[in-house]
Amino acid sequence: MKNIRSGEFQRAALRIAEKDLRTEFRRSYEILSILSFSVGSILICSFAWSGSGGGATDPEVAGAALWVILFFSSILVFTTSFTREADRGTLGGLKTLPCSSLAILFGKIIYGTALLFFVECVLIPFSIIFLNLELGGRFPALLLVCFLGAIGLAFAGSFVSGLVMFSEGKTLLLSFLLIPICMPVLIPSVMATKKIISGSGIAEVMPELRLLIAFLFLITAIMVLTFEFVLEE
Repeated sequence: MKNIRSGEFQRAALRIAEKDLRTEFRRSYEILSILSFSVGSILICSFAWSGSGGGATDPEVAGAALWVILFFSSILVFTTSFTREADRGTLGGLKTLPCSSLAILFGKIIYGTALLFFVECVLIPFSIIFLNLELGGRFPALLLVCFLGAIGLAFAGSFVSGLVMFSEGKTLLLSFLLIPICMPVLIPSVMATKKIISGSGIAEVMPELRLLIAFLFLITAIMVLTFEFVLEE
């Protein structure tokens, strides 16, 4: 039976995440394509809503735009998560590792979170500049919301990527499945981002943060119960 003790579980997950991140940054054109999409989208939003020399973008519009762009960026990230392993024939090697299937999944989640947070660290400054957002001292609160949202998207995206990796139209199927599954992440994230841009502090967005954390507990329970069977199939 594969060892799933805490220390070995964490080491295995971190090694898998490190391997994926190294592979991703060696293929720098994939990272550049995601960043180009994100920054290009925010520039288009800037031209459409703010205009040249216009005022600040409405908080509701800015929050929705930021998370729609992040959602589609996450699709670009997770289309290569498990799919790359299945297409290259390296999935069998992952299965032979002396770790549980959940360690493999959590390695992919760490990889996805790190990549999405990297995209956010580039996208948020561009959003502040080109959408004329005035955050003041609320930037750490926005960063916290974006980090929790990235974790939620990484949990959902990694799990769905594992579900569809053997499907014929895996890319299209991943996109369709992620939309309803990510709604419990996107809705509170948009609401929290709108509040922060409007001037609220971290205390005012605690209900939304609780919803995000509740979603993480729920999807973790689902993954613990089902993912071993998903990987074996």
